[in-house]
Amino acid sequence: MTINRAMNISLSGLKANQAALNVVSHNIANMNTEGYAKQRVNFAEVRSNPIDATVSGQIASLSGVRVASITTSANDYLNNYLRSQNSLYTGLLSDAESASQLSDLMDALKGSGLGDSLSAFFDAANTLSQNPTDYSLRINFVEKAKAAASKFNSTYNSVLGLKETKIGDGTAESIPSSQVGTFVNNLNSDLKSLANVNKQLSANPSDASLKTQRDQLLADISSIAGVTTVISSTGSASVTLGNTDLLQNGEVMGELNLTTSGTITFTSNDGQVKDITADIKGGSLGGTLSGLTSINDALTSIDTLADAFATLMNGIQTFSDGNDAAASYDRANDQLVLSTEDLFTTSDGTGVFKAANLVINDTVYNDPDLVAAARVDTSVAGWEKSVGNGDNAIEFYTSQSTKIPSLGYLTMGDYIISLSTKAALNAETKAKEAEAQGSIVEGIQNQILAETGVNLDEELANMIMYQQAYNASARVFSACVDVYDSLINLGK
Repeated sequence: MTINRAMNISLSGLKANQAALNVVSHNIANMNTEGYAKQRVNFAEVRSNPIDATVSGQIASLSGVRVASITTSANDYLNNYLRSQNSLYTGLLSDAESASQLSDLMDALKGSGLGDSLSAFFDAANTLSQNPTDYSLRINFVEKAKAAASKFNSTYNSVLGLKETKIGDGTAESIPSSQVGTFVNNLNSDLKSLANVNKQLSANPSDASLKTQRDQLLADISSIAGVTTVISSTGSASVTLGNTDLLQNGEVMGELNLTTSGTITFTSNDGQVKDITADIKGGSLGGTLSGLTSINDALTSIDTLADAFATLMNGIQTFSDGNDAAASYDRANDQLVLSTEDLFTTSDGTGVFKAANLVINDTVYNDPDLVAAARVDTSVAGWEKSVGNGDNAIEFYTSQSTKIPSLGYLTMGDYIISLSTKAALNAETKAKEAEAQGSIVEGIQNQILAETGVNLDEELANMIMYQQAYNASARVFSACVDVYDSLINLGK
């Protein structure tokens, strides 16, 4: 072996071990980087073709060392399992968050909210029954009726507002700022980024940094929606949602969109639009969509309660059954007259009572004497003069104990409590489910961390090893230089 060859061999050792030290430094620098998998240098010997099978021929073929590859310690199976389990976790977490927010709103129904407003209304009716001709008591009654209607409006709007933060208010302008709109935009962005990484991986399949970027993007995508991923032989990833291909290697197959009607569509590159809402399971997006079910149920329940309340109160206000009838007060003539004006009406004129459109009848509100505080037997002569009759006001008051079929034969108060309790139990159940799934995810993360995480002691040990190898190669190189110098001096 010539001195030149010995110098080249030691130089290859310097370069290879310097590269290894760079990888160690890179690992240490990224030891706290989320999703980072430690990298390792793989060496390979360099040999030229031997001249012959003799010992000298074999020695002559020795050419040093090279960096064969830099690999990550990522476990593809565990990573894929983590993505699927984390998708379930983030979905449950988002669903639990919506349930908790709804529970807070529904809990207010029985506190200072709707429950108290209805109680105040019924108490006003009871007070009015004791002195039905007192104008101030009639004003108090209609004010409490108006307040109850307003509380229905505000309660509904509070829950509706929660829904709108999740999915928008049905206008195109509200979509980007909604939670679902944000998730959809992030998913589109991550898919584009992954497509770019895929293209780079196709050209550099062994690039460990690109694989780390790929895995992090796949983790982000799966945290948004439950997707299926396939890794090709070159390391590029394909992503499928349900039976819809979102990404094939280096090409994004289309774009997801949130429509004003609240559905998620996928517009393929050839312009075909497909509703994929039902395919979205898990992830923050799937969890948020799932949480909308409870919110929509709550809105329907509040509408049901509003209709039951208004229908029952109007039935009492205009009651007529044979000779029995509700009567209002004609103050000018100091006598009773049959009641014909409803207590409540709708703001949109539809006649269909909903929590959002429930209002007091302006005619009654502006003339409180039209409140039917009396209930009389019209077959009895002189019923008109029974101005002190407060029996119908008592009917208003006692109606709070009426078990209403549309409310599942619950009273209005019990129905409110049931809504609040149901929301609270739902929130608690979903929080526990999320917590349990979180423990599973944490266990998988710990296992992956044990295999792929940067261990400082291990890296320091590797650093010492590579430093010693580097120093040894440097000493060989230096020795070769000394030999050269000696040879040159001998020739002088």
